[in-house]
This record gives sequence, C-alpha cells and structure tokens, in this order.
Amino acid sequence: MDHTTQAIVRAARHALIAGEPVDVGRVAAEVGVDRSTVFRRVGRRDRLIAEALWATTETLAWPACIEAYPPGTRHRAARVLRAYVRMLIDEPWFREFLHRDPARALRILTTAELPTQGRMLALVSGLIASEPPGPVDLAPEALAFVVVRIAESFIYADLITGAAPDADAAYRVFVALLG
Repeated sequence: MDHTTQAIVRAARHALIAGEPVDVGRVAAEVGVDRSTVFRRVGRRDRLIAEALWATTETLAWPACIEAYPPGTRHRAARVLRAYVRMLIDEPWFREFLHRDPARALRILTTAELPTQGRMLALVSGLIASEPPGPVDLAPEALAFVVVRIAESFIYADLITGAAPDADAAYRVFVALLG
C-alpha cells in the first residue's frame, strides 16, 4: 500500500474511531486529495470502511490478542479468539459503527463481497494451524470458517437476535471445537 493509500485508510480509521460516519469527501479533504483519488486508490465507501476496519484489526486488535497468549498457553486459540471477540464487544466506536447502519456493517464484515471476511478467515486459520490439533478433525481452513461464524454470532447477537453479545459463551464453544 503506497503512502497516499495508507493516509486515506488512516483518515477513514480515525473517523470510525471518533464515532463518525466515514465520508469520502471528508477523508479526501483531510488527506489533501480529491474524491476520485480515494475511489481510484481504495474504492467505494464500503471498501474504504472495510480497509479502515481491517487496518485496525491487522495492526492493533489481532496482534494485542495474540501477544496476550503466548504459544504453549492452555486453550491458546480459544483464548485469543475470546480476547478478540471481547474487544469488539467492548469497543464503543465499533458498537457505534455497527448500530449506525447494521445492514451495511454486517455486509462489510461478514460477506465475501469485501475482503474483510476472507482476511479474518486467513488469520484464524493461521492461528488454528499453529496450535496442536483439537478434538474436531477438520482442516484449519474449514474449522476457521466455523469458528469465525460462531464468533460473529456472539459479537453481533444484538443485531441478529436481540440477545446480548457474549465473549464468554463464545469461548466455551471455541474450547469445545479447538481444545
């Protein structure tokens, strides 16, 4: 990612963390480029939001969860996943983003329409592959798909069923699947 694209994504991420909607015009103005540059470098608004969310996961959230549980920790994969789920449940700006436009948020985060889902599956698959095999005999990629869908069910429970999001319930399922 070149410097301009990084600046565009960083400006969008700052808007999200500030609890503001991501506005392409505002992002362009902040970076000192025009709207067409944002579209050319990143894509439409949903893609810009996806990239901003992913930048937060890739550089801050996921590394913090991984570092909290070093290799050899009992139930490491399940603990890392619980920490990530809890982080998303507890983060006010993320909840604000979800509740501002739930249909858009879920589309960005949980479908193959944008790269967020595939990237998350790759992270979780890598985590699962780095740990000893668990009780469920599935390839890391298949198990990652199941685990990510379960995590989403607990993170977005308030949007999907009206239930409270619950990282500890997710953890119990992770332990059952991953050991």
